[in-house]
Amino acid sequence: MSQPIRLIHPIYLDIPMLVSFAAAIEGGLSFGTEVTREAATSTAAAAEGSARFGFSGLFRQFLDASAELWVEGAHEDETRSVERSSRSHTEASVAILLYDRLRRDGGYIVEPETLEDASSVEPGALVEIGGTIEKNAIDAMVDYIDAVDILSNLGQVEQRMPPAQSTRKGRGSGNNKEATELQSPLGKMRAVLDKDRGRTPISNVLLRCTVPKEITTVVTLRTDQLRDLTLSELHKNSVRVLGKVTRVIGPRESMSPFENYGMALLPRDTLDTAFRTMIDNGDVKVEFSEVQVQGPALQVLPLMVFV
Repeated sequence: MSQPIRLIHPIYLDIPMLVSFAAAIEGGLSFGTEVTREAATSTAAAAEGSARFGFSGLFRQFLDASAELWVEGAHEDETRSVERSSRSHTEASVAILLYDRLRRDGGYIVEPETLEDASSVEPGALVEIGGTIEKNAIDAMVDYIDAVDILSNLGQVEQRMPPAQSTRKGRGSGNNKEATELQSPLGKMRAVLDKDRGRTPISNVLLRCTVPKEITTVVTLRTDQLRDLTLSELHKNSVRVLGKVTRVIGPRESMSPFENYGMALLPRDTLDTAFRTMIDNGDVKVEFSEVQVQGPALQVLPLMVFV
């Protein structure tokens, strides 16, 4: 009895990489197949003569041909029935089949189990690692600002003008001016941070590895492959990551987990002070990851993140 396919659930997929890998292994890739079954019955009657069968203008654009047939003593009255069935793959089903093939064939996937194993991995290796995902500090700060802004607006609701007067003020050209004046400094900071991270097509998250232990992996996600809630779904969840190693950070090296953002250009002490000030706010519970990831560590471009 053959071993059953492991039904993984991909939360994140790099579709171009997925299709390329699957096509390379399979010698081509089809997302769908169609099977046609045809049955025919005919009856014969006496006849004699000649006939020329042509195609109408509609069919001629697909097949430009004609036939001349001499029939002696036979006339066919034919009935045909055609049955078609089709099957299609989704990106997730291709990911499941590709993962199964990679595991069964062996030699494709490196699974580091210790700190030494992880340190000896070469860039370009396809690795599978597991752990807990965390957002980088900048993405977490945007979430924090959103939470503070919501709480601040709730606190000001009772201090605003009466509903009838507010309704009249809310219409017309003055509404945009009022909204601008009410925007908090945190709100303006949030807009700047969001604009900064929107310049780049990638977003890094941190994987606190359980296999191998005592190592952090910077996982580089493509934002065009992210759904709106994917980062929130990934945050603090235990997942498996299958991807290509793009960098190995040695014990005396470090990297910014948000190095693709403009904020990464600021000195480490400045960033530490800024985040420490945020954390000291007793009104909202907030946790930020480190502003520098210390080696030994890995950076991985994931093919898929799954559970």
